[in-house]
Amino acid sequence: MTQLPLKQIGLWLLTLVLGGIGGYGFSHLGVPLAWLLGSLAVVAAVGLCGGRLAMPPGARQTGQVLLGSAIGLTFTPQVAAFVAGFLPIMIGAALLSIGYGVLAGLALKRTAGTDPATAFFSSVPGGVVEMSVQAERYNGDISSVSLAQSLRILLVVTTIPPIVTLLGLTGSDPFELIVLPFDPLGFIVLVAACSVLGWLGARRKIANAWFLGPMIVAVAVSVSGNVLSGVPTELINFAQVVMGATLGLRYQRDRVLALRRFLPPAFLSTVILVGLNVLTGAAIGLIFGLPVATMALAISPGGMAEMSITAKVLHLGVPIVVAFHVVRIFLVIGFTGMVFKRVFLRETKTRDSGAF
Repeated sequence: MTQLPLKQIGLWLLTLVLGGIGGYGFSHLGVPLAWLLGSLAVVAAVGLCGGRLAMPPGARQTGQVLLGSAIGLTFTPQVAAFVAGFLPIMIGAALLSIGYGVLAGLALKRTAGTDPATAFFSSVPGGVVEMSVQAERYNGDISSVSLAQSLRILLVVTTIPPIVTLLGLTGSDPFELIVLPFDPLGFIVLVAACSVLGWLGARRKIANAWFLGPMIVAVAVSVSGNVLSGVPTELINFAQVVMGATLGLRYQRDRVLALRRFLPPAFLSTVILVGLNVLTGAAIGLIFGLPVATMALAISPGGMAEMSITAKVLHLGVPIVVAFHVVRIFLVIGFTGMVFKRVFLRETKTRDSGAF
């Protein structure tokens, strides 16, 4: 009985160490978003080779609390007022993103021959857990949806940061970067408050609660002017390692092999979705005079936490990126069920009725 917990703890430590080695190596190679991508690459490689790794319970939530806190502190009163002025554009971009998810879903349904629920909820840019739950409600295949959603995030985080860096578009943040001092007592109070709101949100089954809750607390603290403490760079790097390792664990060899026929069309559908969103973001940036790279991240269908930390690391307008993703998440969660019924179920009923 005592050996199993020790073995499990050893596996957790091994995963974190491997993720840390990957992040450290990528950082010395000058790879953008190095700690997240390096951790993801090493852990995924072990899984695809048949190795078994694991993360401790609550690891991802810990990473989200740290990242949410750090990102929320970037919101000053001036920044909050600036971002609020773009609310109509955020809503329009979010609705377009859902529309692109419909197009990608229709393409996936035809190329993979899968059922409507699996096709749509694999393609719409929502969270892995949230879209899997929605798919299950309409008798979709949870494994396929989960893998496709993970593939979307993987594609975004492994392509957009390097492309932005190669094009020299980093460091174009429209807001002044403020480095907050670290205060141990203030940091403990900040993280405790952030964790409580994250926990309460999770209890209410709010999407991305462990990221949104801490971010809301940190935004309130920052806007009020009573900044308790900054989040040290070392902890931000650690949070990236945790997030990368957690994402990398989804790529287990047996799981990928079981869905190997589904993967090529899912990848094509994901490329369509990512391409349409990034082009829309670039167009919005050009039309409204905002940094193109910032808007590409803001509209890209990556995970909110991953895109927010990308914006922070590359100095690309974190508040704008966060705000666009928050609005999209709320609209995606609120409208995907209705869109599925109106587009995919109606198409199925029309085709079936036409057969008689």
